Amino acid sequence: MDLKVKEGQVWKYDNREGEEDSRVIILKIEESKDDSMVVHAQISGIKIYNPNSGEIIEEITHMPFSIEALGASISELMGECEIPDYEDGYNSWKREYINGNAGVFTISIGEAVKYMDDAVNS
Repeated sequence: MDLKVKEGQVWKYDNREGEEDSRVIILKIEESKDDSMVVHAQISGIKIYNPNSGEIIEEITHMPFSIEALGASISELMGECEIPDYEDGYNSWKREYINGNAGVFTISIGEAVKYMDDAVNS
């Protein structure tokens, strides 16, 4: 795939209704254990109600996507930024991924945010 993304870019994506200002930040791009590309991203500007705390989650600090899922989701490059801290989430994911207990989202970013929303609120 000839997708021109790089670390630090900020993109608009196929957001959910009511989250039109939501953005995806490219954190890290790496090769996976099956030789495909994984794009690690932060999603900001979301609105997920957390019933445990009663607060609104406005950002997911780390989500891994296949390059194909990311490419099908992003729509407009908004600029670049300093890469935010994501190492804790990434390292937890990487440990589980190596052990075969975690994967990569192959669905759109909007669908992945909905999946997280459903998981928090189930």
